[in-house]
Amino acid sequence: MEIGRFVFGLGGENLAVAQNTYSVSWFKGKELNMVFGLQLSFSRVGSTINMNVNNPIYSAFSKHFPPTDSYKALGMTLFVGAGVCIFSLCCGFLLGFLDKRAARILKKEDSQTGEVIRLSDVKDFPATLWLIFIICVAYYVAIFPFIALGLAFFQAKFDINPQRAGAVNSVVFIISACASPFLGFMVDKVGKNVFWVILSVAVTLGCHCMLAFTFWEPFVAMSIMGVAYSMLACALWPLVALVVPEHQLGTAYGFMQSIQNLGLAVISQVAGTIVDQRGYLVLEVFFCAWLCVALIASILLYLVDAAKGTGLNLSTFERKQLAAESRVTLVSSEDEESRKRDYNVSPITPRSAAQLRLRFLSRVGQQYFQLPETYRASALAYPHVLK
Repeated sequence: MEIGRFVFGLGGENLAVAQNTYSVSWFKGKELNMVFGLQLSFSRVGSTINMNVNNPIYSAFSKHFPPTDSYKALGMTLFVGAGVCIFSLCCGFLLGFLDKRAARILKKEDSQTGEVIRLSDVKDFPATLWLIFIICVAYYVAIFPFIALGLAFFQAKFDINPQRAGAVNSVVFIISACASPFLGFMVDKVGKNVFWVILSVAVTLGCHCMLAFTFWEPFVAMSIMGVAYSMLACALWPLVALVVPEHQLGTAYGFMQSIQNLGLAVISQVAGTIVDQRGYLVLEVFFCAWLCVALIASILLYLVDAAKGTGLNLSTFERKQLAAESRVTLVSSEDEESRKRDYNVSPITPRSAAQLRLRFLSRVGQQYFQLPETYRASALAYPHVLK
C-alpha cells in the first residue's frame, strides 16, 4: 500500500507541474489568472466528489459480496478510481496532440532560442522567484495542516457537533471551488498581482487571529479565509511565468511544488506535536507566525519589484501598453533588417571632417589648397598624382 501511495504521489505531483506549464504556454499574456483559478476550482470539485462518492460506491459493491469478502468490494472501488486515472491519461494524450498541432501551426519551433534545460538553473533563479517560493510555503503550511486538524479544533473550542464542525471546516474548499474562476477573471482585468497576494495573506492572518483569540462565529472566518485562499492561488502562481524564461518554467514550477510539499510534510508533523503538547491556542499562534513570514516576504517582493522594475505589480492596462510598445519596436527592427536584406542596403558610416576634406581636395587639386603634412598619408594627396 505504501508503494502504491508513493507512486501515486509521484504521478500527482508531476501532473501538477505539467499542468501549470501547459497553462502558461497556452494562456500567458491572456487569461492566465483565470485559468489558474479554474484549475484550482476543478481540483477542489474533484476532491469533493471523491470524498462523497467513495463510500456509496463501496457500499454498492459490498452488496454483491459476503461480509468475509469485503476486501473484494474495496478492490472494485479502487478499480473505479483506476478507471478515472485511465480517463485522465487519455485526456493527457489528447492534450499532447493538441499542443503539438498548435506548435506546428504557430511555428513555435522557429522561435525557440535553443537554451538547454539544466537542474543547475535553480541557482540562477532571481530573488523575486525565491520570495515567491517563500510566500508559497509559508502560506500553504498555515492552510492545509490547519484544515486537517480543524474538525477537532472546532469541536473543542466552539463546542459544536461533528456534523457542523465538518461543514465549517470544509467551507474553505467549497468557496474556492466556486469563487476561484471569478477571482481569477478579476485579477486578469485589474492586474496588480503582488497587491492581491499581500491582501490575501493579510486577510488570512486576520482570520487566524479571529479563530485564535475570539469566540465569534467560525463560519464567518472560514468563509473569508476561503475567498483569500482562492485569491492568493489566482494571483501568486502566474507570477512565476513573469519572472523566469519559458524554457525554465517546468523547473521553476517543479521546484515550487516540491518545496511546498516538503513544507507541508514537515509542518503537519510539527502541528500534530504542538496540539498534543501545547493545545490549539499555541497551534494558532504557530500558524499566525508562518503567515507573518508570508506577509513579510510579500512586502519584500513588492519592494524588490518596484526597485528593479520587473513589472510584477503592473496593472493589466500597463502590461498591454508595454507589450504593444515591444511589438512595435520588434516589427520596426524586423522591417529595417528586411529592407536592408532585400535592397542590399548597408548602414552608412559617417565620415570625419578630415576624411571629407581629403576627399574634396583629391578631386579639385592641391594647387588651390595647401594640405597639412599630416594628411599626406593618402596617395591622392600627393602633387604628382593630382597633376
